[in-house]
Amino acid sequence: MTLTAVLVGAGNRGRWVYGRWALAHPERLRIVAVAEPNDAAREAFAAEHAIAPEHVHRDWSEVLDGPRRADVAIIATGDTLHTEPALAAIERGYHLLLEKPIAPTPAECVRVVESAERAGLRLQIGHVLRYSRFYEKVHEIVSGGAIGEIVHVDMKEHVAHWHMAHSYVRGKFRNRAVAAPILLAKSCHDLDLMAWLVDRPALRVASFGARTHYRPERAPAGAPPRCSDGCPVQERCPHDAVAFYAGPDDRIARGWPWSDVSTDPSRAARMHALETGRYGRCVFHCDNDVLDHQTVAIEFEGGVTASFGLQGLAAREQRTIRVTGSRGELRGVLDGGSIEVERPGVLGAERFTVEGDVFGHFGGDVGLVDHFVGLFEGGQGGVRASGRAALESHLVGFAAERAREEGRVVEMRAFRDAARAEAGIAPR
Repeated sequence: MTLTAVLVGAGNRGRWVYGRWALAHPERLRIVAVAEPNDAAREAFAAEHAIAPEHVHRDWSEVLDGPRRADVAIIATGDTLHTEPALAAIERGYHLLLEKPIAPTPAECVRVVESAERAGLRLQIGHVLRYSRFYEKVHEIVSGGAIGEIVHVDMKEHVAHWHMAHSYVRGKFRNRAVAAPILLAKSCHDLDLMAWLVDRPALRVASFGARTHYRPERAPAGAPPRCSDGCPVQERCPHDAVAFYAGPDDRIARGWPWSDVSTDPSRAARMHALETGRYGRCVFHCDNDVLDHQTVAIEFEGGVTASFGLQGLAAREQRTIRVTGSRGELRGVLDGGSIEVERPGVLGAERFTVEGDVFGHFGGDVGLVDHFVGLFEGGQGGVRASGRAALESHLVGFAAERAREEGRVVEMRAFRDAARAEAGIAPR
């Protein structure tokens, strides 16, 4: 039996991850309806999937209105636009594959998760790194007891300067009006992995961070609002939009991140987009409020501690992990797929290499969709990154942002209870 789906949001994730997987596996997944407000993206997706005109819509409410059209709904809208379509899909009886973050507030996250559970529906959150071969291996080693009981976890995410500028300064996640805090918009993967590895509730959270670099006062003298307006430092600026977006040939520009700038990959179309759209703006003259570095400290039940660091000025993308246990230590670098396990009193380290491509989250994109579809084919067990599992790390992320804003340590039990109360649900 082929699983059928309606897609809400045919942008980068909807079209190039879920849509592409469906086209590659038509015997397993078929997308039969789509809702997407962007005309060009909607028409392109409908054509690729041969979707009948009566099942092609601009607004999510149209595709989810009336009788259920498919087995599942895939929701890949912007960060702040998840709650309403998710709740509507649940009400209609759709199982859900929901992009992360679940919702833009703690209470809305609780509402979505509780609603799916009450309805007896599967809720898969887009935490793709749980399905990457690298982190699957890390989890296998740690959960198997190879380093004893976990004492401390240290994780870091280094966001390359071009990625930070594209997504969190100029782009779709640039401020709180259109996106969740960066801990949820970007690093919820890392918090989710931490919760998966530690596998016990968080007790207390503290955090510090700031927006230091991408600010108007940091702009070079004479820098205009747009990179195409004749910037005096254009040739030596690492954030030059013209070089980054208009430089690659048309073939390369069909993919992300250039596809965000223009659905037409021609250099002429990209230049026009830079002269008129948000991606051509000087990074020091944008409407961004996103932190470019942040540190989080967490205490879990049983005395386990954890630290996480995000910084958005890296020369290249990199995630690292170090798990210290009672009988050894694991060190890993996602970029390169290297894992080392070293034990006190034992000469040398045990080494593993896990191959994977940075495009596709090191196999996580494919792994997540394969797992989700497999749930309905009878051979996969439960949802690994379920709504309930993801809710804990989401609440930790929101609590960390509260701790940073208010300059205090947040007690997680009270924070969880407050989120449930605001959602109209009794404490657990």
